[in-house]
Amino acid sequence: MQRIGLVGSGFMATTHATSYQEIDDAEVVAVASLSNDKEAFAAENTPDADVYDNAEKMMGEADVTAIDICTPTPTHRPFVEAAVEHGFNVFCEKPLARTAKGADAIVDTVNNTNVTFMTGHVLRYFPEYTEAKRRIDAGEVGTLGTLHTERFSSPPRYGSNSWFGDKKQSGGVLLDMAIHDFDYLRWVVGEVDHVFARTAEWDDGHLNQHSSVLLRFKDGTVGHVEASWGYPEGSPFTTSYEIAGDEGLLEFDTRDENAVRISGGAEGANAPTSPLAKSPYTKELEHFIDCAENGCDPDISPDDARQAVRIALAAIESSKHGEPISPTEVGA
Repeated sequence: MQRIGLVGSGFMATTHATSYQEIDDAEVVAVASLSNDKEAFAAENTPDADVYDNAEKMMGEADVTAIDICTPTPTHRPFVEAAVEHGFNVFCEKPLARTAKGADAIVDTVNNTNVTFMTGHVLRYFPEYTEAKRRIDAGEVGTLGTLHTERFSSPPRYGSNSWFGDKKQSGGVLLDMAIHDFDYLRWVVGEVDHVFARTAEWDDGHLNQHSSVLLRFKDGTVGHVEASWGYPEGSPFTTSYEIAGDEGLLEFDTRDENAVRISGGAEGANAPTSPLAKSPYTKELEHFIDCAENGCDPDISPDDARQAVRIALAAIESSKHGEPISPTEVGA
């Protein structure tokens, strides 16, 4: 049984707390948050948990075995380092860090211990995305040529002190949201050689951004990621992909009745949309808990999380300078 110390009381902390209720080998026994609503959060989501206003104090006093970090990106490094110092297993929400230096430091820290560490790149657990990966690995679309993904929403209006709208903290749409697709495409294809990006930005009281990113993979495959925080408030959150190889095509769009459309040489009928039997967030946390219980390495490695950060930071730099950037060139 993993006894979880949950750091945070916002949207993602709520999502994780709900997921832990479905996992037999995990229980949230402590919550730490600076928010004034932490008592109400705990009463609603983790009624048996002790509540702290300081994460380090919780780590020193609470009877926990694992720490789950659901706080703003710049806080990830100090919380991970504190948790590892106490010998706790750690789950950290994406992105791993705000800077390449911070990501490197976290990877060095966790690689020098025996703790189980995992970053929340949850897209790998969405069934439409795992199904595409399965079919690609099975050779159903042949040799990959191009991949196109979309991830569109209005600007996030939640988050303590509107931290999402502060690019120095969140990194904006590329680091906070497009990183889902950067990690997924790297998982599917392999290492990224160069990134070229363009970003439009405007302020209406919230940070609006719309980015278009070209990824050139080392094997010659080309990826195109579109990400937006530029849609009107109340707009539905939409995602899609189009994955083309020389023998077939896979398509997915949340606006379509089919979960996955299949054409070309790819085998099998189109998959209809159906209610999820289990939340992808529950699936990823189940995997983390299973690894912690059995001493296994999680499917998402510390370096996977670091490389996703580097791709996102390269896209940010490319948007600023108007030229291709290699993820390996990204500094602190």
